[in-house]
Amino acid sequence: MRRLLVLLPMALILLIVPAPANAENNFVLLSEPSHRGLDNVFFNDELATALKPEGRLGNLVYVSPKSGRSWIIDIALVDEVIAMSNGYEVAKPLDKTKKNPKRETLPGVGDSVAKAWLAALKTSVRRDLISVLPYGSPSATWLKDAAPNELKFYQSQSLSRGTEFFGRSVASVDTYPGQPKANIPRDVQVSYTLTRKRIFALATVLPQETLLSYRLGIAGLTNPELNRSDSLDLAATYSPQFAAFENKLRLIVGKYRVTSEHEKIPVTLVNDFDVALKIKLVVTPLNGKVIATSLPDLTLAPNSKLQVAIPIRVMASGSTILLTQIKSEKGILLKEPVQLPLTLSVISPITTWFTTGSAIILLLAGVVQSVRRIKRKRVQL
Repeated sequence: MRRLLVLLPMALILLIVPAPANAENNFVLLSEPSHRGLDNVFFNDELATALKPEGRLGNLVYVSPKSGRSWIIDIALVDEVIAMSNGYEVAKPLDKTKKNPKRETLPGVGDSVAKAWLAALKTSVRRDLISVLPYGSPSATWLKDAAPNELKFYQSQSLSRGTEFFGRSVASVDTYPGQPKANIPRDVQVSYTLTRKRIFALATVLPQETLLSYRLGIAGLTNPELNRSDSLDLAATYSPQFAAFENKLRLIVGKYRVTSEHEKIPVTLVNDFDVALKIKLVVTPLNGKVIATSLPDLTLAPNSKLQVAIPIRVMASGSTILLTQIKSEKGILLKEPVQLPLTLSVISPITTWFTTGSAIILLLAGVVQSVRRIKRKRVQL
């Protein structure tokens, strides 16, 4: 009975005094939507302001270390700060009064701020538990259905890069407590999916390191921290930037008038990548007025142009279009097809045969008619 009287007050104290915060509730979150485009040019210099000791990100790493805390970090943010520390460019606001304003850049001014923040981060984490989010803080919930292999890739990249930066092992988490529910606009979902497929197509001819920044960069499109407007703006920025990268491999065609039955149509393949590309040029006529001969596989040297002659045979006059497709050796389409228009001013063999045959028939008919007339005259005599 006496022991019960002693334990009862202690139980009441435990109920009144809150339990110490655990690692899950006492964490520091370092994650932000991307501040730069796929071309590595920063949209503005707001990140430099946020990294200062009084800024929202600086305030998290410059404070005195506390015991019992942990860190949840998006390594994409760390990579952006590293890029800043090495010197970076910031896009100037576009002059919307001009019809086609040219994009211009200015040198960023936050390189020293970035270096100081990175040093402070390494000091502040000390021996705390560090967990890394999938690269770019994408929506793990959406990616598990839409692109599970990409989610695993973002996770592996964060682990390897986080281990390298901090010099020790880090844990991996899909999300963090309190992360907003993903509400990705349909247009952004489509943009992400199409760009990812185009990256995979180019991966059949390009090394992974050439595509890595683009493959990782688009992860940020599905970041739940983005509101609808910012998400759509980011997708609208990324799409032409990837298209410009993709256009380093292109086909240049003209308009041609063909005046002979057998002809070779010249086109130019351009490879502005720093690596050689092995490709196929597949040509398909859109009607039966021409026949195109298959071309052998081609190798484009780095940073080069190659003129290719497409052999054709004209079957009828008029107009047609050659659908030209650049594919990998495995037959994967690398670019949107290009239409090559042809104007055909040729008397085709079929027309010649038809005309000649008709003339012969008419001649024979005339001969038969003449023979009949001669026979009639003889009978009358």
